[in-house]
Formats: sequence, structure tokens, C-alpha cells
Amino acid sequence: MRYTLTIELMTKTIQKPRHPYFNRVILLALVLALPFLVLAQPVVIADDAHDQLVTGLIEGEHFEFDRSQLYSRTACLAVYNEGRQSDLLHFREDEVVYIASLTKIMTALVAYDLLMETGRSLDDLATVRPSDLAGLAELNASMAGFQSGETVPFRDLFYGLLLSSGCEAANTLGRETAGSVTAFIEKMNEKARDLGLKHSQFANTSGLFDVNNYSSAQDVTTLLLAASEHDFLKDVMKTRYYTSKATNKHESGLTMVHTLSLYGAEADIDTKIIDGGKTGQLKESGYCLSSFKTVGGRLFVLTTTGAFNVGEHVADHVTVYEALIEQLPSENAAITGIGERIPIVIEPGGPESGTDIPGDSSKNTADTMTTIAAILLAVLIILGLILLISALMKRRMEQDQLGKK
Repeated sequence: MRYTLTIELMTKTIQKPRHPYFNRVILLALVLALPFLVLAQPVVIADDAHDQLVTGLIEGEHFEFDRSQLYSRTACLAVYNEGRQSDLLHFREDEVVYIASLTKIMTALVAYDLLMETGRSLDDLATVRPSDLAGLAELNASMAGFQSGETVPFRDLFYGLLLSSGCEAANTLGRETAGSVTAFIEKMNEKARDLGLKHSQFANTSGLFDVNNYSSAQDVTTLLLAASEHDFLKDVMKTRYYTSKATNKHESGLTMVHTLSLYGAEADIDTKIIDGGKTGQLKESGYCLSSFKTVGGRLFVLTTTGAFNVGEHVADHVTVYEALIEQLPSENAAITGIGERIPIVIEPGGPESGTDIPGDSSKNTADTMTTIAAILLAVLIILGLILLISALMKRRMEQDQLGKK
């Protein structure tokens, strides 16, 4: 826009009656200036920068994965090793999105922590109340099958929460562990702050649609990493089939199937490569999945959101894990996350140095300063040209005046 405006002003100037040589020097200045205007273009941030897929390094080589291989709208892949998280793949990872039942990962983590803090056991009993079921049937919410007045071990509530994605299990766990669902939601947001989740807010225990219940692929990845540190929660998310204990409402217990297996079967996708995780789906969120896989003692966690069709979220995770296994030369291969620095072997007598992965702040700063310096240089050259042309024009006009005399 600013370049078009400049050209229009120059054109209007040229159209005014001027000295015969004036038009020529103005056109010359414009021709000389255009290359510098083009060079200055990179300072403008591209509109599609947010849509670029970025990867880290495996043994010094970029993890090869193309955006065209993804169905999902956002994705974040991280590796967790020896207490440190490194991100290996980013695609709109910090975009704020609705996450549907991925919310239940936070519900499970907070409920488990509260249960342990109060000294209760997973085998202690909780009673499902009418308020835990209120409005769920009308919303066609996912349910584990627990009924009002049913006395259930906490253990089975967690399975109902994470396998069947039961909203009544979420409400029961929240109320029983925090005293009320409202107090529990406050605990969820406290935990989000403790974990450093910058793009997350929770408004309910279930993930049912609420404009104030949202997160990002990167935040959910960090959340699942935190939840997987509890062996019990990790084991629950790895389980594909489970039967709860007999209760006063279900003499034979409840049979539960992991929604991951159900989606895989519906789309005819083998999900064995995925160790475990949690699914989510709403009209507003699309199909979501946060999953994990252990390779050589290191835990990889992948979160995707916004897949359009059933099974596409599962397909994305299978594709990413297959690419990961294919490109890992060994279980102990060196992995450098996005934004981390790689040490370089220094030749004797050589300067100390390092190199950066895309996303490193120091590299971005250096690139920005280089661009600014290039623009300033271009401006100075243009100003110099203008002064030179003005001087030549003045000299030519003086010569013409002398010739007329």
C-alpha cells in the first residue's frame, strides 16, 4: 500500500509542467529505488507464518514431516526425558481452540491430586448424585453409565472418565474431591497456572461447550505430560477395555471401551502404535486427541485438534508416530527441540559457536536486526541518490540558463 502511494505521488509530480530534464531524473530515481523497495519486503511478517509446520532435530537432522500429512488444524509433539520437555513438532501449537473432552485430562489430574492430598484411597467409595447427571441427557453428552444413587469406587470413576469419557464421572469426581463442582473448577484453573499453561481456561469438568473453556495443542501436551507422571492415570489411559466392580445399580459392573479404540474401529485404523491417551469431539472443536508413546525410555506426547471427519485425528497420530519411529536411528538418538541450541564440535583454534533450531529467540532477533539494517541501508542509498540527482538537475538547469544568455 505504501509503495503504491509513493508511485502515485511520483506520477502526479511527473505530470506537472517541469523542466525538460526533470521528468527523466525522477523516472531514473524511481527505477533505482524499486529494487530497494523489493528488498525491504521481508520485514513485513507473512500472513501465513502462523500456518508453517516447524520441527526439531533428530541426530542433527530435521524431523521430516509435512503439513500436507495432517488432517488436524493444530498439532504439538513433545518428548519428555529425564524431567525435561522438548517440542519436536509445532503446527499452530499456540492457537486458542476448544478442546472438548480433552478437558477431562485436567479433571483427572486435579481429582487424583486432591484424592491423594486428603489421604483417601482409589478404593474408597463415592456416591453419584442427581446433580452430577443434571442436563447431560438433554445435551446428548457422553456417559460412562453410572446412575443416580450408585455407589462407585473412585478407581472406577477414573476409568469411566478417561475410557468412556463419562461426563457424569467428571462431575462426581469434581464434587467428591473438592466439595463442589464450582470449587473444583477453581482448582483446575489453579493447576493450569501452576503448569504454566498460557492459553488455557476451564469452565467445567467435562469439556462440554462453553466459550470460556479452551486451551491449545501445546498446553494440552504439557497437561498430558503432567498427568502421565502419575502411574495410575497413565495406566488408565493405556487400558482399552475395562469392567468396573459390581455396585448397587450394576450387579455385573459396567463394561467400558476406550474411545480411542472405538474411533479406530469406526475408521478401520489400527491404533496399536498409540500407547494411550484421551479423545475429544464437539461441533465447535472438531475431532481432538492427546496421546502418548514410549520409545526407548523416552515419552513422546502428541496433541492434535480440529480434525474434520471421524477417525482423522487417530490417523494423524498413527502417521506422526510411524514417521517418528522410522526416523529415530536408535532409541537413544539425540533430539534437539524447537528453539533449543545445538552444540557444534569446535575445530582446534576455532571460535566458540552454536547453532539454533527455528524458533530460537536469539536467531529471530539476529534476523530482525539484519533486516532492519538492510532497510536503513536502502533508505540511505535512496536518499543519497535523490541528493545526487537533485545536484545534477540543478547543474543542468544552470547550464541551460547560461546557454540561453
